[in-house]
Amino acid sequence: MNAEPSRSTNSRLVSLAVQRSANPEEACHRFLDEIHLWIRDAQDTLVHVLPLNGHDQGTFSTAWSSYISASGDQEPLDFMKRMRDSIATHFVERGKWHHGYWKAQEVHHGTEHFELFLGTLAQLDPQDPVTREQVLDAVEHIGNWVDEVPDWFNWENGTFRSLFLGTETVKTTAEVSVNVADHFRLVNLCLIAYEMTKDNCFIELAHQHVGRWASAILADERLPVGLRDGWGIYDFSDTEREKYRSIAGAAPELIHPIARAENFLASNALDAFLSLWRLTQDERLLAAARRVLDVIATDLVSPQAGAAADALRRYRRLTGDTRYDGAAEKAVSEAIKRIDPFDIAELAIDAHPPKEQRQPGIGHRQDIPLWYENGRPRTHNPLTMAFVAEIRNDSQLATLAVDLARTYFLLARQVYPHGHEHGCSARSVSAVARGHGRENNAGVITGALDPIMDCFTSLER
Repeated sequence: MNAEPSRSTNSRLVSLAVQRSANPEEACHRFLDEIHLWIRDAQDTLVHVLPLNGHDQGTFSTAWSSYISASGDQEPLDFMKRMRDSIATHFVERGKWHHGYWKAQEVHHGTEHFELFLGTLAQLDPQDPVTREQVLDAVEHIGNWVDEVPDWFNWENGTFRSLFLGTETVKTTAEVSVNVADHFRLVNLCLIAYEMTKDNCFIELAHQHVGRWASAILADERLPVGLRDGWGIYDFSDTEREKYRSIAGAAPELIHPIARAENFLASNALDAFLSLWRLTQDERLLAAARRVLDVIATDLVSPQAGAAADALRRYRRLTGDTRYDGAAEKAVSEAIKRIDPFDIAELAIDAHPPKEQRQPGIGHRQDIPLWYENGRPRTHNPLTMAFVAEIRNDSQLATLAVDLARTYFLLARQVYPHGHEHGCSARSVSAVARGHGRENNAGVITGALDPIMDCFTSLER
């Protein structure tokens, strides 16, 4: 570690001085060195740990991809592959998986291992035959492409039959037949499979389903909460709401517009819209993405909303459209009125504050930590700073964004476990590194270090 943490006068806070770098290249190399130390520590800790029964135990390692790609070090990738194989063996032997997927599971949690963990492995090593087999073994159920498994998808109305989709059990009672934003996770799996195979069946299903969502988003001033029989719905029935809350307890109540937009962000719906738009040239998909992003952009001023900035950055890169640049710059300018980010000398974390009721907004969960700048509640987010640095081509701001992001990461290393036990919790190193379960892979590594490496250094990812 670069510096020892200290306790502030608030006994719950752990503080760390921000160590400054001379330029983005130096800042990124220093951060990569710290990630390497984390990887080695995690491997040493977990090498003899048997697989757990949790649904997302491998996802904590997905932020390692930044170090693996930049360094060329294959040993962490080999460790991830060993985890992949032991997890699969564990769930097959315990009768939880059949035909490559959960026998009975809901769509929110059941997809996470496959989309996030196996999806990362597929990006790191597209030719690996075991990853390919495991992904395709799961995805072949999505479009009813296996005879001996209950149908999941209704091709007539473009929606899924249930919130609960398994290889042995598909629940079809009325309260679980509604489609929700979490079903985009199945679309994302289809897109991974398409990249592997170039088989258009995956794009056909994805386009059918996402097209229904696009129509619902564009049909009403309110963002939809779901689809029923292929048509948008803008409020749940009482039983539908109760059932959805039982499986997605970290999601906000879908009342405020930002809460509805956040629910799309949390299941990576925006990338699905944009990827399918590029593949199909269906302009409805781009228009729908913009409708959701218009709402997300209103939350940029919140220091918790780094995932919003990350989503807008990805949109900008994919489309070349700069329409959200002004909102991002305004958010940073408003934060500067409270404290100049170059004056931040120390960051601190309250790692275990009392849990409060989930607030509407990007990046919120009941279990999030509280962050402090120079002893006061934070006003800046390094992900938003990284986005604005990219907009301005500002190397000084880019350097600061990475230095602050590294300090966040080092504080997480001091107070949290790696994340093996619960990959989508907010209280782990991996949650700070890659984002917790509501942040869609937008943490200090994936949403600050990675984009700065892309734009300001010679490092390759």
